[in-house]
Amino acid sequence: MLGLVSLAGCATRAPQPVPPLPPPAPVVEQPAPPRTERWISVRKGARTLELYEGATVIKTYPVVLGTQPVGAKLFEGDRRTPEGEYHIVKKYYHPYWSRFMLLDYPTPANREIYTWSRSMGVLPARGGGTPGIGGAVGIHGAEDESLNQRGIDWTLGCISLFNRDVDELYELVPAGVRVVISP
Repeated sequence: MLGLVSLAGCATRAPQPVPPLPPPAPVVEQPAPPRTERWISVRKGARTLELYEGATVIKTYPVVLGTQPVGAKLFEGDRRTPEGEYHIVKKYYHPYWSRFMLLDYPTPANREIYTWSRSMGVLPARGGGTPGIGGAVGIHGAEDESLNQRGIDWTLGCISLFNRDVDELYELVPAGVRVVISP
């Protein structure tokens, strides 16, 4: 019976106050890690296009260029591939070259060089005037891949890859990607 009394005694005790819970720790928003930029480097002298993720090369492709690959593009029809920093502004399927990624050539820097070249008489005369600055420069595949295979520069100033390579690159980069073209 003592056992019952002991149990009964437990039930008759006054409830003890429960200490309040400490306030929850403040939620500190952690900033998202910086997004690593995906960008393209074209090295004209090496005939390569490298796809970077930050400072890391994730893909390298062989390329061919305009038929006059040395020097920066100055005017329409000079058959040179431009040099400088550009961005892919539009992507689309192309009936001859598989895929086409249009660059934002000419940039304000290209226009400045063109204007200076024109004022200095460096541009050739055509039909009583001078040629325009040009445009429609991009990265694309090839209608005749044997030219790319033999390393023959055949474009009017664009960057050409094998079709399988441009198809892959097309899927790896969105419009807006930075493209740096160096000598």
